[in-house]
Amino acid sequence: MTDPSHDSPRAMLRLRLAVLLTALAVLLAMALLIKETAYLFAGFMVLGPVLLLAAVILLGWNILAELRAKGVL
Repeated sequence: MTDPSHDSPRAMLRLRLAVLLTALAVLLAMALLIKETAYLFAGFMVLGPVLLLAAVILLGWNILAELRAKGVL
C-alpha cells in the first residue's frame, strides 16, 4: 500500500476529478429520479455516460501510472 503523502499531485488531481465527475453523474441521476423533465432527461442521456466515461478513463490512467511506477508494467 502506498502512502498518500508520496503520491504525485497530478495523480491526486486525477483522482479528485474522477470522483467529482462521478458525483455529478449521480446527482444528475438523482435529480432525474426526483423530477423528470424533458430537458433533465436529455441532459442525463447525453452527459451521464460522458461523465462516467471520463471518470473511468482518469481512474485507469492513475492505475496504469501507479503500476508503471512500481515496475509491474
